[in-house]
Amino acid sequence: MTPSDQQQLKAHLKAAAEILYRNTAPTELKSFESIEKSVRQQMLSEVAPELGSFFFSSIRN
Repeated sequence: MTPSDQQQLKAHLKAAAEILYRNTAPTELKSFESIEKSVRQQMLSEVAPELGSFFFSSIRN
C-alpha cells in the first residue's frame, strides 16, 4: 500500500470510527471489554458486509 493510500485509509477509518462511536450506547463505553464487544458487533453487522459486498462485486466485474 502506498503512503498516500495509507493516509487516506487512516482518515476514512477515523471517520467510520467516529460514526460507530456516536452510535454506541454510553453503557457500552465503560470498560475495555464492553468497548471491544461493541466494536466487534458493529464490525460484523455493519462494516464486514459492506466490505464483502464491495470485494464480491469487484471480482464479478
